[in-house]
Amino acid sequence: MGYAKQIYARAAEILRQRREQAETQALMRKAQVLKVCPEIEEIERQMAQTGLAAVHAISAGEKAEEAVRALAVRNLELQEKRRELLAQHGFPADCLQPVYTCPVCSDTGAVNGHACACYKKLLRDLAYQELASESPLKLSDFNSFRLDVYDAVPNADGLIPREEMEAILRICQNYADTFSDKAQSLFMYGKTGLGKTHLSLAIAAAAIKKGYGVVYGSAQNLFGKLEKEHFGREPYADTESLLEDCDLLILDDLGAEYTTGFIKAAVYNIVNTRLLCARPTILNSNLTFSELETRYSDRVTSRILGNYAVLHFVGSDMRIRLR
Repeated sequence: MGYAKQIYARAAEILRQRREQAETQALMRKAQVLKVCPEIEEIERQMAQTGLAAVHAISAGEKAEEAVRALAVRNLELQEKRRELLAQHGFPADCLQPVYTCPVCSDTGAVNGHACACYKKLLRDLAYQELASESPLKLSDFNSFRLDVYDAVPNADGLIPREEMEAILRICQNYADTFSDKAQSLFMYGKTGLGKTHLSLAIAAAAIKKGYGVVYGSAQNLFGKLEKEHFGREPYADTESLLEDCDLLILDDLGAEYTTGFIKAAVYNIVNTRLLCARPTILNSNLTFSELETRYSDRVTSRILGNYAVLHFVGSDMRIRLR
């Protein structure tokens, strides 16, 4: 997966800061140790000398193996003496070593010439954050969702909006409480201003608190970004892979974007790929299923109907009522 240059730059700076912090703290611990156990400094000087002597012995060639073996024995003796001195003064044996965030790569981001798993995760997390920062909305919570703005009398379809929305609220709360990266996908649809965005953002907040990688954005912004990257009008950032691979993808206001042939294909690809990988998605739309099929094709609609939990939001625009 490729990322924008600024993502790599930020990741490199974070790794540098991690290394610097770990090494600075190790130097501070060493200073404390030397105050009460100054003999450690002489032992480490001798250890450094045995290392240099081993290098010279190898380059000399003559009886190198025997010399290196003797120096290795001497180095082990010095290490044991250092451990004993540290223990006598109440210090753990590894107190002089830097404690890196990633012990595998020592916060360099590479292991044996390959990218470390911690570096890959850091790049992905930074990319998620950048996508999330483009959302103009703040995360919502369930406590601020007001049921009293929904009618308590039947509508033209014989449904009581307040009761229907109370049931949907309970479903969303349970979904958030039990969320995992294998949760079922949700399709929320209904007229504008009925709380689809509010509840999906409340779920996003709960998933983020659990440590999951969440990408939220309006369909218009995210698919517009995909299109610009695809046709070279924006620096390459591989947004498509981020949308496909994140733990939870929330596409808000699906159908509000200007729908091109590319967008139709992108919608199908993302919906289908995430289903195949069993990654949960929340789609919000003002479109009915017939409108959805007309805009994106029956392939998209059939996958949503067959695999998503469908939540039909009913009532009058609560934003108007709240005003």
